[in-house]
Amino acid sequence: MAEIDSVFREGGLKQMAELLTNPARCGIHLSRARIRQIGFDMDLRSGVQSRSRMLENLFREAGAEGRVEELLERIEAETGVWQARYKEWARSCPPAKSAWKDWGGRANQLRRSLRRARKWARKIGDEAPGAGLQPPG
Repeated sequence: MAEIDSVFREGGLKQMAELLTNPARCGIHLSRARIRQIGFDMDLRSGVQSRSRMLENLFREAGAEGRVEELLERIEAETGVWQARYKEWARSCPPAKSAWKDWGGRANQLRRSLRRARKWARKIGDEAPGAGLQPPG
């Protein structure tokens, strides 16, 4: 689980997108349809490529529009959905409880990393040139 923290601290955009689209590494599954829906909800283009490339595109577009924090928040919310699923599945199938606990642990670590990343994104946005200026109109 230290891998999740490491990617968030030291990895680039490609490494983060690869992590977030590898369920065994991050504890959640972001399907193409889900990535596309997140992009649609935010009015961002994901393209039609691999899940990792689609997510990279969303991060690039969100960055260009100053909305990375919002994208991270949406991925964090999706992580919460997966955590709830794992808890329900563990209750429904006690013999598999330890497996779902492992998956939930990875999702928990991811959620903590996403929260920290949101704080970093907010701080960077606050420190950016022109931050706090209201657009005319």
